Amino acid sequence: MDEILTVFENNHVDPPWSHALVLSLDAIAILAVVWCIRQVREARRAARQAKRLEQSSLPLHEGSRFVAGHVELAEGAKTAIRVTITQEGAEHEVKNGHRHTWTEVHREVEAVPFYVRAANGERVRVEPPVDVMLVDKLDQMEWTSAASRRRRAELTPGERAIIEGRLERGPDPETKGAGGSYRAAVSMGWIMKPTKRKGMYVSAESLSLRHELRAKAFVWTTIFVSLLGIVATSSVVPYRARLIRGKTVVADYIGKGTYETRDSKGRTRIHRTAIVNYSDDEQHNQIRRFEVDSDDYDALPLGRGKIWLRQVGAHPWATALGKNSSVASWQIALAATALGLGIYWIIRTHRHRRWYEGPLIEDGDGTLPPPPNARFAEDTLPAQPQARRPVVPKEEFIIPDFGTDEPRRD
Repeated sequence: MDEILTVFENNHVDPPWSHALVLSLDAIAILAVVWCIRQVREARRAARQAKRLEQSSLPLHEGSRFVAGHVELAEGAKTAIRVTITQEGAEHEVKNGHRHTWTEVHREVEAVPFYVRAANGERVRVEPPVDVMLVDKLDQMEWTSAASRRRRAELTPGERAIIEGRLERGPDPETKGAGGSYRAAVSMGWIMKPTKRKGMYVSAESLSLRHELRAKAFVWTTIFVSLLGIVATSSVVPYRARLIRGKTVVADYIGKGTYETRDSKGRTRIHRTAIVNYSDDEQHNQIRRFEVDSDDYDALPLGRGKIWLRQVGAHPWATALGKNSSVASWQIALAATALGLGIYWIIRTHRHRRWYEGPLIEDGDGTLPPPPNARFAEDTLPAQPQARRPVVPKEEFIIPDFGTDEPRRD
């Protein structure tokens, strides 16, 4: 009995590598979507927990993680927390014009002790560390030059803030002892301090906002990754048709041949084919040319013989040479590209940080805008007249002078 030829089409990945590649891509797509869904659920759960904490009216107790109230400045303080970011601008040309980028080059954090007045009226002293994280809007801006500007977020008196740290009892310098005397002993009060592991987190926004934004971002990422997964799955449909609905049959090998094609630039390409005759499901003879690579073409005999064929009766377009199911290289490349784009988008969403979580980098269309006449709030406030210090007259002492009849005044 003559040997049955085993040849796969040109630019096809042979089994079992075809199975391993497609299975790996399927696993990556499924795991990516599942991971995104998990991130959405975790972010929504964190948002619900944050809302419960924010709306909680439990009395203050030692060890509490959260304290909420309205900000009050400490005696003699001009601010509570102030974050100033210096950015430098740069322009670059793109295909259809220009774009500009503002990049953070310096960040300065000013943090001094302040107070929050809780809903029950109790006053809590907050002692922020140097690396305190302030969650607020960068609503102040000033330009120092055409390509340099500063942006600022500031916790101001009267704002409602939520502080995450560790609440404990301790000496409060603004809580005096009985009698209210200047020299009275300092009394104990509520002190909010940073934790050793997480530091301190001060938010002028809703505590649940960042979790809600993260959940929303991952919802869209899940949809996008799912669509890319569909693209990746659809690109290997011929392979799946051969694997699921195909059958391996022995077909008649008639011979081999070549033909030429020209592209739009006039370049000639030679196609090498194996000519195969087989019967479809309706017992009609089908003669088809299957393109093979140059090595397989050279190895094919000139005379007739038998050859393995993976036949898909319901989908003739999926029928291909070979024993078992191969997959076209370009289909694997397309699926991998789609999944690679999805993984990139997941990483980008996962690593996205708001201005207080990482360096502030902002992009815009066009060249750098002209500097507006904008200044920080403290620079635009009218100068407050200084209170005149009352002049206290010197006390006069009468020193007797025993050598005269009248007293001498000094």
